[in-house]
Amino acid sequence: MDFAILLNTASGASASGQGAALGSSGFMIVILLFFVVYMWMMSRREKKNRNEEQTMRDNLKVGDEVVTIGGILGKVVSVKDETVVLETGADRNKIRFTKAAIATNASANARAQADKEAKEAAKAKEKAAKKEGKKKD
Repeated sequence: MDFAILLNTASGASASGQGAALGSSGFMIVILLFFVVYMWMMSRREKKNRNEEQTMRDNLKVGDEVVTIGGILGKVVSVKDETVVLETGADRNKIRFTKAAIATNASANARAQADKEAKEAAKAKEKAAKKEGKKKD
């Protein structure tokens, strides 16, 4: 019966008792639509983060400073297909981890930050040169 009422209201036919049904069902449709869009956006963000983490793990190099998901800090000594050997502490203990256990690559983060700062400095220098060129004219 509710489906028939929904079809009647969607087709433009309205009766005195059916207006309230459209209001509540319309509200539910809007809420459902917002929920679907929200979930879609969250899944895209999660997929992007997963891809960034996988790229970081695939680009590990010997000598990188990394932090594991357990909080162990170490320097990468060797990299194989699915495992990484880290050297930790002053004792130079070597521990083997799976690549999935690497949470962050501090060396890559530092390189990325330095590259970003260099680009910003180059833009600022270029902007200053343009200002100087305009002042001379």
